Amino acid sequence: MTSAVLQWLAFSTMLVDHIGYTFFPSLSVLRAVGRLSFPIFAFLLTEGFAHTSDLKKYAGRLLFFGCIAELPYQMMLYHRWVGFRPSNILFALLLSLGALYCAREGGLWLLGAGTLAVLAQAGGFSYGAYGVLLAVLFYSTREKRWAIPLVLTGCTLLYCWHHHSLFQIWAVFAAIPLLLYNGEKGRRAPRCLLYILYPVHLAVLSGLYFLQKSI
Repeated sequence: MTSAVLQWLAFSTMLVDHIGYTFFPSLSVLRAVGRLSFPIFAFLLTEGFAHTSDLKKYAGRLLFFGCIAELPYQMMLYHRWVGFRPSNILFALLLSLGALYCAREGGLWLLGAGTLAVLAQAGGFSYGAYGVLLAVLFYSTREKRWAIPLVLTGCTLLYCWHHHSLFQIWAVFAAIPLLLYNGEKGRRAPRCLLYILYPVHLAVLSGLYFLQKSI
């Protein structure tokens, strides 16, 4: 399985999750499918970090599209604008990218990774410290593919324990496609396509929600 396939799998499961959240909140199976998306995105972030030739541009894309996506994200999630806050997933990935840089530098920089994990938790970023920790551990065990299910299961169980809910436990099944990853890029979409599709799908879903309410 190539990284291109993983990209579309992550986006597709996220889309199923958002459709379920917006229109079918009683269908828990749709939300369960969506639990697979973030671990795959976190894994792809580590691959992108390991291979990027321009870390600043990578971070810039996450920041730029994260800002664009925040309004439609809040309209989908809360059905209103509650003020700017870094709540959509691109900001969580941006923070994780910073933590990956700290982890790669090592030494005292590791304190930076820990600080970013605390910031993610305290600042209300998507998935909080779980997201940052997952990305850092995926990166730290890149050469040990067998560690993927252990890392994912351990982090997810901690997340479930902290939230007193097993809602996120379905995320462990993301280990299956990640173990099937063959390390190749495959036929990938244009670089910015998925970045563009992220705010677009949020805007479409929120627009359909308000249209449905007005009929």
